Amino acid sequence: MEDIQFENEVDNKVFDIIVVGAGVAGSAFAYSLGKAGKRVLCIERDLSEPDRIVGELMQPGGVRALRELGMEDCLDGIDSSLVFGYGIFKQGKGTKLSYPKDSNGAIINGFSFHHGRFIQKLRLRASSCENVFMVEGTVSSLIEEDGIIKGVTYIESKKKDINNENKENSDDSNNSNNTTNNKDLIKEVRAPLTVVCDGCFSNLRKSLVPENQPLLTSTFVGLIIKGVQLPFQCHGHVFLVDPAPILMYRIGSDEIRVLVDIPFKCPPNSELKEYLETVTAPQLPESLRESFLYALKNSPLKKMPNSRLPPNPTPKPGVLMIGDSWNMRHPLTGSGMTVCLSDCVILSKLITQSNPSINFTDRVSMEKLIQKFTLQRRPLASTLNVLAGALYKVFSASNEHLRKACLGYLSLGGEFSAGPVALLSGLKPKPHILAMHFFAVAFYGVLKNILPFPTPARIRRCYQILCAASDIVVPLLRSEGVLKYIQNICIVLRLTK
Repeated sequence: MEDIQFENEVDNKVFDIIVVGAGVAGSAFAYSLGKAGKRVLCIERDLSEPDRIVGELMQPGGVRALRELGMEDCLDGIDSSLVFGYGIFKQGKGTKLSYPKDSNGAIINGFSFHHGRFIQKLRLRASSCENVFMVEGTVSSLIEEDGIIKGVTYIESKKKDINNENKENSDDSNNSNNTTNNKDLIKEVRAPLTVVCDGCFSNLRKSLVPENQPLLTSTFVGLIIKGVQLPFQCHGHVFLVDPAPILMYRIGSDEIRVLVDIPFKCPPNSELKEYLETVTAPQLPESLRESFLYALKNSPLKKMPNSRLPPNPTPKPGVLMIGDSWNMRHPLTGSGMTVCLSDCVILSKLITQSNPSINFTDRVSMEKLIQKFTLQRRPLASTLNVLAGALYKVFSASNEHLRKACLGYLSLGGEFSAGPVALLSGLKPKPHILAMHFFAVAFYGVLKNILPFPTPARIRRCYQILCAASDIVVPLLRSEGVLKYIQNICIVLRLTK
């Protein structure tokens, strides 16, 4: 793949916007604004190809947002795979769920791919825009004056300079030169607006929203298996095993990503391999088990913490946050890129189509911008955030009655499966429809448990199912600030607190 071109000197340039981070959100947002005529400085810690085990499956809603940004061809040339839906399996029985169809009757598709290859295509597209300037460096702090963010301080990467150092210099001379260079690497750059999108491990989040920190929910352990076929071609697969689900999807012509969810404190690799071999592997289909065990013995394990982070507005003028630095949900549903790309579409339109232009240093103007952004993003973001958190809890072994009810509900077909999959795809951003299906699953479980005759024990179990469902969804709705009437009904009926 073609190298990313980045700037070595930006001291004498004037920028409209600084973007911190060149991942999915940063690259897409920088390109969108640059294409609209804004001069954008994008600062990324490391512009080499990243190697991550999440951000590899994009739902149809994310593809649609990528198309709106004019970046859909970034999915070409990276050995990506089409995704037409999901398969859900429990104890050898599977249910096939397909995405909605378009006006021509064709199934709308998503994509799965190597995360790093996709990121490099996004960065290449952004850096090719004449108004976008890429810098490799680490942002150490925000510049704040009178409560307004004016820009950033960053440490510029000098990889090329270091590689070209005179090899004949003595060690002492090199150390002296490096000390001098380190002082020269610290840069300050200013712009009316700084957009922070430096990912889930953001080092700027605490300075902007100290009260809003990620809550660790579990850990994904990832590996790649080869030489096998998944039960449903061109589909993501969720295996409902104990104690938490396993996710599989194709990321290359002969590569299938396996993500094993560890809902407890993740042990060291030696203990983890034993756990995966003795507990996880026996629960996999026989057609996949041998490849899983082979990869387990011959490939390194990669880990990724899964966190939840509700979106709270940034209180200071001159700065905004998007992407995983600001809002995260469990990656089981693969909706992270859909949310952040949709946010890029919404926010870039608000900024570039505003007349008159927004004064980013004015507190009132920024509050109005944030209010509009929050209002426009809420339907999609809240739907996918709540769905991700709810499905993860329902698919875990600790909620076996709800897990059985959900699988049975989806197996009914028709709207019982089409509705939830449309929500999952990011094409139906309606929180009330999500709540309707979620409680329909709970009542399906009640019906299955109370028949054929309602005994006291069965009635008690049905009440426990409704309480478990309410305990899952009400906190999620509350954190997203949606459907307060449903929250109140559950509280009045004493199904949750």
